[in-house]
Amino acid sequence: MDNERFAELLEKQTRLIELALEQKAASNVQTANQLHGFDGLWSTTTERDVITAHIRPTGISAILPALASVDENPRYGILTGFTAASGSEPVNACDDAPSGFVKGCTLTARFGMLRRDTNTIEFDKTMRRLHRGDFRDLQLRGRVLGLTNLVPSGLNERQILNIITMSEMVTAGVLTERELTRQMWQGAYGTNTEFAGLDAQIATGQVDADLNVACPAADSDVKDFAYDDVEGGGRSIVEYMSMMEWYIFFNATRMGLLPASWVWVMRPELWQVLTEVWPCQYNTAKCANSVIGSGSRVVIDGRENIAQRDSMRTGMTIEVNGRRYPVVVDDGIFESNSTNNANLAAGQYASSIYFLPLQITGNFPVTYREYVDYRDPIANANVALLRGMQDFWTDGGLFTWAIESQKWCYKLALKTEQRIILRTPQLAGKIQNARYEPLQHLRSSDASSPYFADGGVSLRDTNDTGYAVWAS
Repeated sequence: MDNERFAELLEKQTRLIELALEQKAASNVQTANQLHGFDGLWSTTTERDVITAHIRPTGISAILPALASVDENPRYGILTGFTAASGSEPVNACDDAPSGFVKGCTLTARFGMLRRDTNTIEFDKTMRRLHRGDFRDLQLRGRVLGLTNLVPSGLNERQILNIITMSEMVTAGVLTERELTRQMWQGAYGTNTEFAGLDAQIATGQVDADLNVACPAADSDVKDFAYDDVEGGGRSIVEYMSMMEWYIFFNATRMGLLPASWVWVMRPELWQVLTEVWPCQYNTAKCANSVIGSGSRVVIDGRENIAQRDSMRTGMTIEVNGRRYPVVVDDGIFESNSTNNANLAAGQYASSIYFLPLQITGNFPVTYREYVDYRDPIANANVALLRGMQDFWTDGGLFTWAIESQKWCYKLALKTEQRIILRTPQLAGKIQNARYEPLQHLRSSDASSPYFADGGVSLRDTNDTGYAVWAS
């Protein structure tokens, strides 16, 4: 492709992106990816199989239940305890004796709203191809959705190479999945339409939702690793995680909330480094210090440590204080690096390790997602009055799509309103600012990350005229 033609194509692609950003409703020009035909992304692909290199996000949402709700300002009660007895000890049997009061606290949550649109699609362009060599039977090898439960389940990835509308809907799903993965941990109340993420809820300083009175009995266990390396040389990650587990398990025991279940959650890079050192540190924690100067020796079996490390990685579990817990790696957890944190050098990273409760006695869920149910009968009764509307919901009312049209052009708009609920912050904990230095950082699904990669083009130069006597 000559430079002039490339510049023309780049200008055209830039203009389509600008149109997509500017449009508030379906415009009168197609801004969606043309899959086939002139400038079609796949119009010059001759082999049938197209292999994906797209990185999908993963995280805690894959294992959390999603429950429908229409309550905008709920209250979740916590019995925080009983006051000390007050009053004088009785002399006679029928005298007044000391008495006390029960105390409680309420927590709350707020829905966030997330919206993503498709680009505008021109109806008649959806059926076009460049010529007979423009094959529309392409097959996708690999997946672009499906690890988080944060996208509409009715999207058909197999159709995104040949059907423009499905390609656009899946793209909206990808963008939705990325953002919700981030908000699950990093969501900040009052920031646009975000809900409060788990990092903000696993915290000290809990207060009553109505009176703003402190509720320390509901505080989480929050520890600071102060940018020490999890591989050693400073604070002991085994000591910190063991103490946290013991403290929280004690709470659950004394509160009568057992049996209960928890998971450890961290970034995948941190998990990789942690498993390298955990077997050795865990099996010798405090042991080495206790024998220094005594003439004793600590013997480490390298093969056993490697076997334990590999077992942790393949089984995604970790043993803490003799209890084995599942481990979830999550891309949505914030990660500090040398460019956004002066405490870190190049190649060093820091993030938090979370101990998250899932259920308490009676299999009662205490960490879960809630969503506005767009199937609600009252809402349906109102929508039914708007005859001719083409809006529809999917996934049991979790997502809703609206269709906008202008003559032969149309676009779809996706909306979901969700929040994440932590009913027992007193059974949750986090170790902040844990530093790690992997040999290589993993690729990221976050388009704003320095470790995100895509490449290629959205439009392909197919020379939309060719040569003809009439074209001279």
